[in-house]
Amino acid sequence: MNGTSSRGVLIVGSRGTGKTWTLGQILAALGPESVTIRFAASKALSAIPFGAVNARVGANLVRSSDYYEVLNGLLDQISDSVTAGHRVFLMVDNAEHLDSQSAAIIIQVVMSTEAKLILVDQPGGHHTHLRELWRDGHLTRFELAPLRAEEVQAYLEGVLGGKVARPAADYLTSRSAGNPLVLRGLVAGAEEEGSLRKVNNVWILDHPADQLGVESWEFLQMELDHVPPGSRRIIEILALAGPLPLDALLDLTGPESVDDIQQRELVEIVPGEVLTMRLSRQATAASIRAIVPVGRSRRLLADVGEVLPMDDHLDAERIINFTRWSLDCGLPVGKDRILEATVWANQLMRPIDALQFSSNKTGVAISAELMAERAIALLNKNLPDEARAVALRALDLADSPKAAAAALRAVHLAHVSEVDYEKRFNDALARHEDRFGTTALNESSTRADIDVLLLLAARDVSLGDVAAAETRIQDLLAHPGTANSGDQVLLKSLQCEVLSATGQLTGAVEMAMEVIGVLEHPAGFPRPDIAILAYSRSVAAFIYDGAWSHVEFALDPATFTNPDMMLYSGGLRDLAEAMMHCRRGHIEEALVSLESAVGALGDYDPWSVLTTALGLLAYCQVMRGDLAGSQESLNHLASQNRRSGKFYELDGAAYAAAAQVMTGQAELGLARLRSLQRECLNRGYLGIELTVLGLLVRIGDSASVPRLAEASLQLESTCKDFYVEWSSAVQSQDPASLDRASAIALDYGFELVAVELATQALKKFNDRGKVHKSRKTASKVVAMREQMPGLVSPVFQSIDQPKMTRREHQIALLVARGESNNSIAERLNVSLRTIEGHLYRTFIKLDIQSREQLAALMNGDRAKVPSEAYSS
Repeated sequence: MNGTSSRGVLIVGSRGTGKTWTLGQILAALGPESVTIRFAASKALSAIPFGAVNARVGANLVRSSDYYEVLNGLLDQISDSVTAGHRVFLMVDNAEHLDSQSAAIIIQVVMSTEAKLILVDQPGGHHTHLRELWRDGHLTRFELAPLRAEEVQAYLEGVLGGKVARPAADYLTSRSAGNPLVLRGLVAGAEEEGSLRKVNNVWILDHPADQLGVESWEFLQMELDHVPPGSRRIIEILALAGPLPLDALLDLTGPESVDDIQQRELVEIVPGEVLTMRLSRQATAASIRAIVPVGRSRRLLADVGEVLPMDDHLDAERIINFTRWSLDCGLPVGKDRILEATVWANQLMRPIDALQFSSNKTGVAISAELMAERAIALLNKNLPDEARAVALRALDLADSPKAAAAALRAVHLAHVSEVDYEKRFNDALARHEDRFGTTALNESSTRADIDVLLLLAARDVSLGDVAAAETRIQDLLAHPGTANSGDQVLLKSLQCEVLSATGQLTGAVEMAMEVIGVLEHPAGFPRPDIAILAYSRSVAAFIYDGAWSHVEFALDPATFTNPDMMLYSGGLRDLAEAMMHCRRGHIEEALVSLESAVGALGDYDPWSVLTTALGLLAYCQVMRGDLAGSQESLNHLASQNRRSGKFYELDGAAYAAAAQVMTGQAELGLARLRSLQRECLNRGYLGIELTVLGLLVRIGDSASVPRLAEASLQLESTCKDFYVEWSSAVQSQDPASLDRASAIALDYGFELVAVELATQALKKFNDRGKVHKSRKTASKVVAMREQMPGLVSPVFQSIDQPKMTRREHQIALLVARGESNNSIAERLNVSLRTIEGHLYRTFIKLDIQSREQLAALMNGDRAKVPSEAYSS
């Protein structure tokens, strides 16, 4: 705007993208020395010759319809400002409504004076008269792009004043298409309906109804009022019916209307075997539906029915949307279509639709199958108690194997997080078998039989019965009744979980890649309800194997293209991200992800993985030196009255036990870790056992090192060399081996293990007087530890802490055991003042301020101290 190469700027952006805010910023930047002449074009003024210019050139000027009088009036106004030493800017808003005569005046002025033009237009305004200046190269064009996900997150946290769960931000980004006005409306609407809530200091979003706040809703109405009738008709149809084939829309209207709404960026075309069109801002669909009168809605439904018959070959999206449309119009819908729509709504994670379809208000008698689907919808709406009651009622009412299988699935999903899940499910299975017989897999197996056997496979995995799970999964995978993509993905993801837990990581990763390949197929995957856990199990396989690049790809928000899945998978995705960061040693990043994960899972956790998240959180907190926070998380974990799947339970318990050791509960934590290690060994959970062994080594339990070496040799993994070198170096304590293992750990992306090994190598080199090698390793240690500021690994503490006298060390160990000063004085037969003096000097040496910090520092040595050290 300050140069001479351009006559001004063209700012293009959809309604609500911030054009008004941008203009305000421009005016503020121009400063008080500038004079702005603003032309507010409108439909009313466009009907008057020179309407926009006449309305602005000055209150003392006679409004004229003569071109030269109007031109000279504007030129005089500009000349007066220039003579007074001001720069002049002409600003035209709503350029699409500028009349041709006013446009001619403005073009003449811009091209013949020093005045610059600021032109604001919307996408698709190709017939705007002043755009000729841009086409001829006289204006510089700027596009106002939609907000990106990280910008939406920052905006939300600014508005709400606190941390916002990333899944909520991703969902709102997707639904608003990054449009700030729609985004504000969704936030306001979610607050009004109570779906945007603060849980554990994190703002989370329940599955909302996409309601817009009053301001955005009124703006949406104004925007639709500016759309020609033919174009508005198509917008309403897309809001009511959802995405439709482009050919069908062209049959419903002329190409001019389709082109108009596309140029206005109100819709977008989705490529595929059949080109479809949908609203570009899908969050506005519910609000648009609400302002379409019932009579008009019925007429539109009839019009669409003429070009798109409601036959038996509709896709899931259309079944849901047309069922809802018919019900909203008060039209009858058959019971089979109601059930089909409810099933699809649950599979696509649309609980609001599923609850509407399965309610008594549809006029359809609720069958056992429909009741089972209602139970699942209630669970997805985070109403577990109601879901359990409805699921059991559905099982009682089931009068066919198909209905009983649906009810059994509802019972499984509703009770899987209950402590007595195994009993509840087996009781329900016994009731099923009493009425319909034992289910077997053979050539004559029905779909209902397959559904029951799939549930049994899921049960076996959840309970950790590896042998039964592997046999059942393999048999089902080979059966022609499970050849569909949904069953294959479900079974292979279950197999991923089993292979990862048992240390067959190479096979787990190969199967995970197959699963991801199906989920990422361009044609799409039809079952988001399966996809959520399938993604999670695949990511877990990558994490166990240290396939970090695969993890990062799978966790990319762009992978979760279904906005409904973004919300439901949020806690799982954040937990997976935290687990990756934790295993690599990126504790700060892990804590950020865990904050969102615990917040989301604390409110919605049908998979019952909150206990895993809390155990990991306690561990990461103590690794950052936050003893109080870690203990609070451990207390939160202890208060949980829910179960986890066996493999998740062991993982979370291992990290919690390690946190106990490092917060001063050494005997309890160490005993728990050793118990978990024995359980994993006995049950063949080699993959999880390696996690437990790694934590035991970290806290200084030398007795676990030989088993770590054995387990490393048994492992099937692309990271096997790392595990073998790590265990071998720790077992030998040779500084050169430790140094070499550190380099290998770094190559494989295990940064924390790398710096721990390097730190141990440095101490050994120093102890053996190998100064040259010591200096080289010291430089490496310093560089690596600078990347992990504030990390409190027991390995660092045991090596870094200054030397204490024998008596100081003895007293410190007793403090770590939880004994009071009086108790220690009595045990050692010395005065209380003597104990206090020793502790005072110890605090100074170690640069600490509390007994809790001293206890945490001592935990690294505690496991290696013989019991007689506690006696006088």
